[in-house]
Amino acid sequence: MTAAALVGVAMLYFAGTAGAQKAAAPEGKIKAADFALTDIEGKPVKLSDYKGKVVILDFWATWCPPCVKEIPHFNELSKKYASKGLVVLGVSVDQGGLPAVKKFMAKTPVNYRIALGEDKTYGVYQNYLPQQERGGIPFTFIVDKEGFIREHYVGYRDIEVFEAALKGLL
Repeated sequence: MTAAALVGVAMLYFAGTAGAQKAAAPEGKIKAADFALTDIEGKPVKLSDYKGKVVILDFWATWCPPCVKEIPHFNELSKKYASKGLVVLGVSVDQGGLPAVKKFMAKTPVNYRIALGEDKTYGVYQNYLPQQERGGIPFTFIVDKEGFIREHYVGYRDIEVFEAALKGLL
């Protein structure tokens, strides 16, 4: 290959990557997969609906004590940080589906959107977790404004853990 050809290839490479810096993943982070689910009101919900927002994406179930214990945290975070661009989205993995979630929500206040999970979305997001952390709930992701997974948690966490994760993202 001639020197001119090498320079041309280098110029094409750098021209193609120069604009990509802005959208590049934060080191070690991956893009969260979009999904198409239905919320408990029967309306479609996609992760991409929240581009430009920071999303706490929580996979949970009504029968799971640690999941239920986190709900007040998510209620508070949603209320406190919504004006700064935070969205909390719960994804129910209840086998009882909509009836189980509606019955639960009639007794437990939840001030953020709840979608009904399905196997494909559950599987995709489980695979984002390290092998040794798969299978448990709740599992929660912090997704930044560009759609990259910034943090993940399996099991109950205190509200301070989530607040610390949100610093610098909102």
